[in-house]
Amino acid sequence: MSPVTPLPSDAGRDGPLASVSDQGLKTAYWQALEQADFRGGFLARSSHELRSPLNQVISLHQMILEDLCDSPEEEREFLGNAHAAALKMLEHLDFLIYLSKLQTGVMQPTLQPVQLSQVFDQVKTLTHLQAANRNLPLGITYPEPDVRVLADPKWLVNGLVTLIEAAIAVAHRGPLHLSVGQTTATHCHLWLEDDRPETAWQEPNPLPDPAEFDLDRPLPLSLRHDLAAALFAAMGGHINCLGTAASDASSAESLPPDLPSRLQCTLPLAP
Repeated sequence: MSPVTPLPSDAGRDGPLASVSDQGLKTAYWQALEQADFRGGFLARSSHELRSPLNQVISLHQMILEDLCDSPEEEREFLGNAHAAALKMLEHLDFLIYLSKLQTGVMQPTLQPVQLSQVFDQVKTLTHLQAANRNLPLGITYPEPDVRVLADPKWLVNGLVTLIEAAIAVAHRGPLHLSVGQTTATHCHLWLEDDRPETAWQEPNPLPDPAEFDLDRPLPLSLRHDLAAALFAAMGGHINCLGTAASDASSAESLPPDLPSRLQCTLPLAP
């Protein structure tokens, strides 16, 4: 083993080298804590979601094994319900595996200059019917054709559609609005605004007991937000909840009214 190289004499506790090193250690420490909190919360959420269909499969099989069915037809019905619950659990597992591959870097995006106006057009095509089915107005303000970001076009569409579908699922009466909020010399900020309160993004702690199994119940908002966040992070961007859109006086005139919740999706501009 190589001997440990001693620190230079000017790297004492009060020296400039120590201050830089201490700051780096502090940053790494807090990043490790945030990552541990995220992984712990993600594990709790995913396990929580898998319990509901698993409990349904166990209870139905138990009723069959204990001869509690009144007829062969009812037994076959129970088997069919257990099969549907197992497929739902498999769907959840596939989602979690996909998300873990994104977060661990197993899947990598194909980054290229992407025209945002074309992405917005695809997003509108994939989401406007869902919004209309819930009588929610969906507004999209198209950017100029020369606004391009560095991203994977399929991942970007997937991430925005995931966020809009999550907003549609919990929005009260709308409207929903997608636009380019701000651009800097290096980055572009996309804004998704709707009428959710800020508490919609806060997960209850502790998590409640798993809800009664329902084949039509979608994945919770937090897990879908994790997916979108992982997609943007892999493309060199990030997602932030900015809270009340009306609090931004600089852009209040250009925004639709009654939009208390704003998500900001940041991506690097294409060179």
